[in-house]
Amino acid sequence: MGRTIYAEEHLRTYLASSAKPDGYVIGLILGQSSGQKDYIVHLAKTPPPLAKNIVEETLISYTTTAEQDAADTYIKSVKDIPMSWVADHAKHVTRMLPGGMWVLGIFITGPEDTLDTTSNVQKLKSVLSAIHKTLSWNNKHLCGNNQDEKLVLAFNSVTQKYICKSIDVTKDSILRPADWKFQERATKWHQLEALVDFNRLFLIDADKDPETLKRQLQNILTSVADLIESSLVVIEEEVRPLEATLEVISKKKRDSKECKSKKNDSSDSFQVSLYIPCSQDDTDSDIRVTSCSASIRLTGQLVSRTFVHQKANIEEANAAVRQDIVRSLASRLEMHWDSLIEEENGSPEENITLHEPPRRVLIALPENQVTLSDYLFPGEGPQEALLSLRELLDLKVQESQVQKEVELQADPTEFYCQSDVNSKSSDHGTEKTKFHQILVPYIGLCVAFFIVTAAIIIHELM
Repeated sequence: MGRTIYAEEHLRTYLASSAKPDGYVIGLILGQSSGQKDYIVHLAKTPPPLAKNIVEETLISYTTTAEQDAADTYIKSVKDIPMSWVADHAKHVTRMLPGGMWVLGIFITGPEDTLDTTSNVQKLKSVLSAIHKTLSWNNKHLCGNNQDEKLVLAFNSVTQKYICKSIDVTKDSILRPADWKFQERATKWHQLEALVDFNRLFLIDADKDPETLKRQLQNILTSVADLIESSLVVIEEEVRPLEATLEVISKKKRDSKECKSKKNDSSDSFQVSLYIPCSQDDTDSDIRVTSCSASIRLTGQLVSRTFVHQKANIEEANAAVRQDIVRSLASRLEMHWDSLIEEENGSPEENITLHEPPRRVLIALPENQVTLSDYLFPGEGPQEALLSLRELLDLKVQESQVQKEVELQADPTEFYCQSDVNSKSSDHGTEKTKFHQILVPYIGLCVAFFIVTAAIIIHELM
């Protein structure tokens, strides 16, 4: 039995409007997979490359003139599809998706039945393989469990007919039937809200070879990801069987409160808590002294907003929340260390050098309640988010639709004061200690909103 794919009717309109009368358009299929069923939330046209040797960062840095030039260019033949460009598009878009959602495959529009030609099929298989390899080789905490089976949807711009197939890119790559269904009724999504507190100290072993800041942050990310994976996820303050469905829980929740139907019944909201297990090694008898050259502290609050399909069970919801937390942290840190040209060593007089990685903003898709993420560096505003949405997701939204105040910037003086206190305390009765702050990323403060703060302080001991 083949896969069944559910998509809303407005996406058929999008396919028709994106089609070129004498050319081809390729893009990404975004959604959530559950067993043999897929739920599509968006189709994102891949922007055409402006030149042959474009580095990946230019994917989201077009100038106005370049945008106008690109608007008049398109793919004239299936064989001209730039595989690496589409794969790079998939990597950038994955960063914007909430946990539990992935790049499920590709769509292509053109003036023929594309899958009827062997050469076309081989080319599309190569594109899917390139996407799978890019997501598999990339940051695993960002891309997660990149599934092997991908979808390809072919839309004939002349006849307005479409056909969908699935392909296992790691095995025989045989086209298998897939039943793509456009439906008038919108898919119902359950919304999961979680807040996670971080306050952990990571020690840099003095006996190990020195590592770059990027490697140190990668190690911390792996440690945090393992911690989140081992956590206990509790929905609505109750531990529930993994096979229980959110739909049943939602009904009981409404019945218990004797609620009437909501004005917008397209989604239900659940509060989620994560409990980190205590280490069995944290006993007095296991205390040991370790020689450290530095320490990095990760502290703050991280907010997760996740969506799962209407038939999802507790196991799927738990996995989606964990993925969203790790993906959000991974996205910020990866963008931050990629933005650093070189590591700052600082002067002996400096106690703290402050860096701020991008903060999260949320944007609801126009046709449903699912929100996608973008990340803004200090000094950037909603206009940059609108540019990313237009180029990466082919979405045109108003600035007012960008939920830009989900995370606010922190007051750096709080951490400078903290460093002064630490410095005075360490100088008492000892030789002068030099403090070197390599990184203090602020991902936000909790004012009236749920916000993330990541403060990383490195102390080098003389």
